[in-house]
Amino acid sequence: MATPAKREKPRTQAELLHFVEELKRQWMSTIDAMVDPLMIVGPDFAIKKANLALARHAGLEVKKVIGKKCYAAFAGRKSPCPGCKIKDTRGGSDTKNFNLEGVQGERYYEVTSQPMTELDGPSVVHVYRDRTEAKRLQMQLAQQEKLASIGLLAGGVAHEINNPLGGILIFSQMLLRELDKESPHYQDVVEIEAATQRCKAIVESLLDFARQNPGEGKKQKIEEISILDAVRTAMRFGKVSIKPGTQVDIKEEFGGEHIVTFDRNRLIQLFLNLIQNALQAMPDGGTLMVRASAAKRGDKHVGLYEVEDTGVGIAPEHLGKIFDPFFTTKDPGEGTGLGLALCYGIVQDLGGALRVESNLNVGTRFFIEIPLVGARTLKTSA
Repeated sequence: MATPAKREKPRTQAELLHFVEELKRQWMSTIDAMVDPLMIVGPDFAIKKANLALARHAGLEVKKVIGKKCYAAFAGRKSPCPGCKIKDTRGGSDTKNFNLEGVQGERYYEVTSQPMTELDGPSVVHVYRDRTEAKRLQMQLAQQEKLASIGLLAGGVAHEINNPLGGILIFSQMLLRELDKESPHYQDVVEIEAATQRCKAIVESLLDFARQNPGEGKKQKIEEISILDAVRTAMRFGKVSIKPGTQVDIKEEFGGEHIVTFDRNRLIQLFLNLIQNALQAMPDGGTLMVRASAAKRGDKHVGLYEVEDTGVGIAPEHLGKIFDPFFTTKDPGEGTGLGLALCYGIVQDLGGALRVESNLNVGTRFFIEIPLVGARTLKTSA
């Protein structure tokens, strides 16, 4: 049986140096082939080695990254990233895995931190994996499952409540016809009717929310429609909710009219909810800006829409909850907390995306992205 051939060892110093250089070249080629940023960091947070992915991330050449502080090259910071465990890794012998969030815009990273020993002292290998899109999809899936389950529950509750509410409303209206307006009970019955009407409005919101989910058979009229026609219709309806004496400057920037295949009423409802929320966020007046444009993403056409106000804004701790059903910051009786949940569901049915940015006492901006049908245009109504 033949024995495997042994690799001949270098015989001269030149051959040894060539052998080491070849190993180094192969190793760096392997590291540079990685799509995730990698760096070797010394005791003073200075980068000793880095791959091409990190250099591209920092917007520099590899040789210019060497020597920079890791937090400066990776996140553009002047101090170590909050949550970084580089000190714990350097002081131990085990690999650490941790998450970095909020150190570079809205990006979310999973970091592997591996201790290593070099001639000049202990160092740390950091590998950064961008998991922003994965986290977004995970949250999107969780939100859809939440909406579906709550929608089914809401639909059942609404149907059960609707029948007794109808009876209360009919009898209260009959009483109002029979009672003299001077009767001490007349105003009480007026309040009963008004409260019942509010309950019916809430029930209708519950039913609308439930109809977004499978099995809730509200027939939709699917057709090719102009999004800008729907936006302008929503703006006309929305103006009605402006309180008398409140000065609201409504502006629009529209361009690149395109078509979507969807139910027109639901599309109007999407923009109407956002516009009404914006107007309600400006009780003392302000500016409402509605923008629309079209763009091409690869071979797909998308519509980009913004609804921006200069109102009271949304607190940072509430931003992650505003699309949850029944969550509202409005006073009791002023909102059901279903408006934005409805918007989220409609955008999901369109195959699009909905997000929000807000600053307290500055204003709020909603961003909507909707896939379009080709690049054709329609004439829009005035």
